[in-house]
Amino acid sequence: MLTTLKGLVLRERSVGENDKFLDILTDSAGLIEVSAKGVKKQNSKNASVSQAFCYANYCLSESGGRYILNSAEPIRTFFGVSFDLDKFALANYFAEMVLYAETEEKPNDEVLRLILNSLHFLALGNRENLLLKSIFELRLICDIGLTPNLIGCCECFEYSAPEMQFDLKNGRLYCQSCFGGRSLENVELLDERLLHFIRFIALSDMQKIFNLTVPRDYLKLLSGICERYAEIQLGRHFKTLDFFKSLQNG
Repeated sequence: MLTTLKGLVLRERSVGENDKFLDILTDSAGLIEVSAKGVKKQNSKNASVSQAFCYANYCLSESGGRYILNSAEPIRTFFGVSFDLDKFALANYFAEMVLYAETEEKPNDEVLRLILNSLHFLALGNRENLLLKSIFELRLICDIGLTPNLIGCCECFEYSAPEMQFDLKNGRLYCQSCFGGRSLENVELLDERLLHFIRFIALSDMQKIFNLTVPRDYLKLLSGICERYAEIQLGRHFKTLDFFKSLQNG
């Protein structure tokens, strides 16, 4: 049986001399594994659509829950990010996060939109890498169902204060008065601007979040908070993040 799916290649894995396995995030079938035979040959018609960060219409043979690549028509390729090491490292971090967070065969259109938009602006180069990283980390966690409660203090419901405590483990806000003697291990202190940025990313429409402007002196703070929140919620640290960060410190 043939089926056609729109999808983004998140990872390619060589198999033997000429073949690959592709991990593709699709619009209607979720995350799937596709066998791409002969695509490493020089004259293969499917060589370009079997590379990481290619978004295409994939025509697949489906049998017994396994997918085999028949043909594909590219929609958008993001191969250009590989020419810049910082961008390439960040794109691979995005892909690794999705591969870990997404459930096979369970479609999540918002996650696909998120990574496509993130790669678009990463390739375009008109957004700060740390801003894209922050947006991706926090919004991914929200889009898989772990949106923090950011409406106000979870005890007294105060919407805003000069300083609020963000409980990263439980995804809750506390004002200073209500925080009490709770452990500071998984807590970040937010001033009003930081709280605004985090609320905007987590709660705004997808089409708006990439227009967020964050001053440089807040970018590192925002990046660190979103990174910690994602790591705590997923219970996983990513080696691709370590590589990206090593480039920033080099």
